[in-house]
Amino acid sequence: MLTSAATTSRRALLLARTVPAAARASSASASASASSPSPDAAARPVEVSFTPKYIVERTSTGQLPVYSDFRNGGNATTVVRRVKGNVLALRQDLANYLADGHIDPISKPPSVVIKPTSKQIEVRGRWVEEVKGWLEMRGF
Repeated sequence: MLTSAATTSRRALLLARTVPAAARASSASASASASSPSPDAAARPVEVSFTPKYIVERTSTGQLPVYSDFRNGGNATTVVRRVKGNVLALRQDLANYLADGHIDPISKPPSVVIKPTSKQIEVRGRWVEEVKGWLEMRGF
């Protein structure tokens, strides 16, 4: 069972993560200046808008657009299509994820590149299941 001090600190931590600093400062100064806060002001939830840096849209059948591509006698690449938004941020996040999961000390992690004309992301090697799992884990 949590003590009241622990509950208060958890609420403060949650408030710090979800409410922007400017909104916290203005609400703190408004509550300090008012002798009795209005009941409807306390009942109103604070809306925090979150806009993702990028979106990977699903196909018309509801699948993630991650495919294998084989070229030039068997060179395998994994292609992520239908990317909207900041493609560079998706490339960096995906490269970090694949590098963190890479455990072979001799070879380097797979290269992740952007096709500039189509805004598709190519990963060298067969990483379809890993990339799909990562995208689903991130909510796409």
